Amino acid sequence: MSFPDKLEAAQKELSETKIWKSNHNPPISVLLRKLGFKIRPFHYCSFMFNFLTSSLWFGGAWGLIMWFTTWQPNDMPIQIALLTSLFAGLLFGLFMALYFKRSAKKNNLSDWQKL
Repeated sequence: MSFPDKLEAAQKELSETKIWKSNHNPPISVLLRKLGFKIRPFHYCSFMFNFLTSSLWFGGAWGLIMWFTTWQPNDMPIQIALLTSLFAGLLFGLFMALYFKRSAKKNNLSDWQKL
């Protein structure tokens, strides 16, 4: 089965659950798909993939925002800022990966390979 067919089947399965549409088809996924990336819904990705991607984007974005708005004006050492961003990213990534794993199990979603 091709990626578009699997994606359509996944979207249909997700729409039949109580998961909010903004959770199973967030704007970033829609944008990346329009740009040509083959992005699965996060509920069908592995725990490790969700953990790593959530950790990286959140830790990086949050760290940059905090650096330019709060930490740099208050003379926070860069090492502390990097460690804080890393910790925040890892914590956020863990919680997001747990949420997607639990939500997929709770709603009895199929495996991506079985769609």
